[in-house]
This record gives sequence, C-alpha cells and structure tokens, in this order.
Amino acid sequence: MTSPAHSFGQRYAILNLDWMSCLIGAIENTPEGQALIANYIRWNDAVHRKNPRPLTVFTTLCFSHGQPEVERNKPFANLIAPFGTFEAGTPEAQIDGRFTLDEKDVLLHKTRWAATMGNALEQILKAQGIETVVIVGGIPFLLYLRLIVSQSGLTLSGVVMNTIYRVFDLDDNIFVIADNVVDLPVEQNAEFKKVMLDTLLLKINLKVISLDEAIQALCQS
Repeated sequence: MTSPAHSFGQRYAILNLDWMSCLIGAIENTPEGQALIANYIRWNDAVHRKNPRPLTVFTTLCFSHGQPEVERNKPFANLIAPFGTFEAGTPEAQIDGRFTLDEKDVLLHKTRWAATMGNALEQILKAQGIETVVIVGGIPFLLYLRLIVSQSGLTLSGVVMNTIYRVFDLDDNIFVIADNVVDLPVEQNAEFKKVMLDTLLLKINLKVISLDEAIQALCQS
C-alpha cells in the first residue's frame, strides 16, 4: 500500500536541532552516524533548492563569554561542564561544516535543551505566521553525554523531546522526520526510537514521517 501524501501547507518552518560538530563527531564513525549525516545533507540540500525557501532555523547550544546564562553548581551546569564552555566561537558551539548554511538561514543560539530557550524562536514563528514546524531532530544531547559519562544514568532525549513539547504548546502542527533522529548509544537506537517516535509522539497525535515522505511534502508545499 502507498502511504498517503503529506503537505506542510504554505506557512511552515524547518527547525534543524543542534547539528553541532561535537555531536556529529560522536557518531560519525558508526553506520548509524554515517546514515544520519547522509540524511541531513540530503534533506538540507532539498530545502536549499526549494524556491521560495521556507523559513529555515538552525539551533546550537551557545553561551556568552563567561557563561552568565548558566547558574553554577546546578544540575545543568554540572552536566555540560566536562565537555567545553559552549561559548560563541568555540568549536563545540558550531554547526558541523558538512551542512550548508547561507544568508537566508536563521542561526539561533539557545541556552537549554529546548530550541525556544534563550532566543527569539517563538517570536519569529509568531511574526512569520508559521502554522507548521518540521522538526529535524538529531542526536539528543543528553544521550551524547551519557555516551561519554555512562555512570550518570541519563536516559532522556533532552533536545528533541523538550523542543517538541514546547512547540506543541504553541498550537503549531508538527512533523518529525524519523530517519533524521539517532539516539545514543547507537546499538540501542532502534529501542529508543520506538519509544520516542512510535509511542510518545503518537499519543499526542504528532506526525512522524520518513525522509522520502518529508522531501515529497516539501515539493508539494
């Protein structure tokens, strides 16, 4: 049976979550990571070929010099401390160079897991009259940290799920591209995705689509 065709409508935005060098580097030598990178490139190139270009937003975890946004000795601060300062201009706060960005893209820095924290994303979506958000989630940052510090016991997909729930509260339609999400450690990827995509998101009636379906919907929108 052929899957029903999707469309994002006329007023939609693309939200690329944390395609950061430090996260991509954590999985680039695995089959799952190589597939994810290829999927990101394919999707990003398709979006950049679209005319007119939809509003396309990239997010990255980033702080001002000295991290004034981070309260010391709190759980979040302690969690990120071993992995860099994530200050503007540092390597860990950069979008990976394999992905094309140009002057039409919007790059937003955020100060917590959710893409709406510490920036004007909600204001931008409202000002542009966005009705549908296509979330291109990536490597949940919490699980990246879990890969490095296994004793911490972190198990939540922080970036992706926090952003989904925040955008859901804005009453926007949400599409999640299943092929563009990888959970760490990669050997547990299938189990994590099954819980997150096949159970949690379906319970709140969010649309989970394949990369092929997303590109088809992009062409029809």
